[in-house]
Amino acid sequence: MTNIRTQYKEVYAPRTISKGLLKALVEALVDFKPGLPTASRKIKARAISPGKTTELEGPESWKVTDPHSLAELEHLRVELFLASAEHRRCELHVEFRGGHISLSVSDETGWGKSVFEDALNLLGSLGISSKGLNERLRRAYGLLDIFQNVLLVLSVAVFAVWVTGKGISYLYACLALFIAGVMPAMIRSFHFFSPPKKAPIIQETVAKSRNFPWTEATAVVSFLAGVLQLVKALVAIVW
Repeated sequence: MTNIRTQYKEVYAPRTISKGLLKALVEALVDFKPGLPTASRKIKARAISPGKTTELEGPESWKVTDPHSLAELEHLRVELFLASAEHRRCELHVEFRGGHISLSVSDETGWGKSVFEDALNLLGSLGISSKGLNERLRRAYGLLDIFQNVLLVLSVAVFAVWVTGKGISYLYACLALFIAGVMPAMIRSFHFFSPPKKAPIIQETVAKSRNFPWTEATAVVSFLAGVLQLVKALVAIVW
């Protein structure tokens, strides 16, 4: 009988994790979904840096990065293999690269959807995935990037209204909208002339503020401040 294989995948924005977080991930996967009727389960990790590849299996596989210079690490992969009594497999992969973090499940047992959903929750609870405030800020910033020309035109229009002698709220709104509109263009120009260095995949410890999207947050807050000032000015006119 031909096995039917299903695939599930989720990709997240890159972030630097700590060795402690890698250990927590491996330990969580060792006891992942204990209720499944598995005939065997195996966990292993692989680390790749220029000229060196290491692989470890078992609960201590989180030490796979020890022989590497963390600053040069290019690829880190944690894999969990779950086998059924019928010799069918469900494979879970968590990959860390410079450009993204990904979670994928390849399944021929029928457990795939449940394994994938629980793995999503696990990455979220460990803080590895970028869901939550950080992801919402990045998505909002993406919209500002798309509509940056509209924001710049609107800021000029609001400035023109302020010049005619309107209240200070119009000036504040103009400045805030201008910042929100010009930041995406400035960041792209800066990165063109000075490409940003890729953040390391893993470090011994990671400051909480390291993975926070400060640029995106600044632009989004500026936009919200501009809208608030416009609303304040319009309310003053009405009342």
